[in-house]
Amino acid sequence: MNRVATRFPALTEGSRSALVQLLVHGPASRAELARRLHMSPASLTRIVRALVDSGLLWESDADTATETPRLGRPSQAMDVNVDRAHLIGVKLSAGQINVVRTDLRANILGEQTVLLPQTSVTDVVDTIAELVTAEVESDELVAALGVSLAGPVEPRSETVAVSPFLGWTDVPLVRLVRERTGLPTVVENDVRALTAAEHWFGAAAGLTDFALVTVGVGIGVGLVVDDRLIDGTRGGGGQIGHLPVTDSGPLCERGHRGCIRSYLASPSMVAHAAYTLRMPDLTYEQLLELAGARNPVVLRVLEDAAYALGTLVGTIAAMTAPSKILISGEGVAMVPQVLDRVRDRARSIEHWTVPEVPIEVAPFTFTEWARGAAVIALRSQLDASVSAE
Repeated sequence: MNRVATRFPALTEGSRSALVQLLVHGPASRAELARRLHMSPASLTRIVRALVDSGLLWESDADTATETPRLGRPSQAMDVNVDRAHLIGVKLSAGQINVVRTDLRANILGEQTVLLPQTSVTDVVDTIAELVTAEVESDELVAALGVSLAGPVEPRSETVAVSPFLGWTDVPLVRLVRERTGLPTVVENDVRALTAAEHWFGAAAGLTDFALVTVGVGIGVGLVVDDRLIDGTRGGGGQIGHLPVTDSGPLCERGHRGCIRSYLASPSMVAHAAYTLRMPDLTYEQLLELAGARNPVVLRVLEDAAYALGTLVGTIAAMTAPSKILISGEGVAMVPQVLDRVRDRARSIEHWTVPEVPIEVAPFTFTEWARGAAVIALRSQLDASVSAE
């Protein structure tokens, strides 16, 4: 695909900070923005003028009556021109691809979902190219593309080192997708991408410290500490599924006894119940139905899963003291049934002098995960625009 993408203008560190403030927190006057960023009015004026000239900012009609009334232009609300450029987010999973097209505030403008019966690199790249081409042909403002998938992804790497669910090793995904789409492309771990979306535009918008725990086929953690998304060495941050819970529990698929995955991953929960109940075709949905019917075997499986989840949540809370912990993922439907148990276990681990960390259940769809990939594309473009300044 031969296409010249809409380009982000060059930014300074100061103009990037101002832009992010307005993206995340909404319209603000110049005076209020200068206070938030600890800038002099003169410096802020120069930054705003450059952003307005680039088309990224404009004067807003938003009500700023809550601010101290001022005379003249310092009281005029400024906001981001969210249609200065658009973004595409792609969420890859073993069974399907979700694609969204968004504006700069991650509002969804279009979406597609297709099944993915084959996970060969060629088939996946072909499908991504087809879906992205359709979005680009309908929107000339598309500027960048983000792809998210399970597994560790090294920051700023163009290669997927390993993705167990897709069966990939050392796949140069960024180059392959960029060559087919003509778009600046970035790849990221799916949990971190979702965390980025919730950090700026979702359930944790504006918080400087929070955690996202995802439960399902896999277990993942996304962390924001001091307003920074944590990657870890070689992108390994948040790969916490094998944290030990007990030393006498069941085995996980890697041979670890009593780890988080062995109790909490949905295939493990189903396998434990299916073996005892002699129901080899048991599904996760049926497991939850049996829990609702108070089946004692399934209730014990959920009790053990709750203990494991509480151990994980409590460990995160004790280590990072976040403002909030979100729990999501395709297996999150079981959490409301055991949330009190999760809270009790987490509180037994947290330090007694620290206030209890709020736990919030957030059942995001795969569309939201794809939106996270679009936010990663936005962050990457902002960082590249500063580097290019």
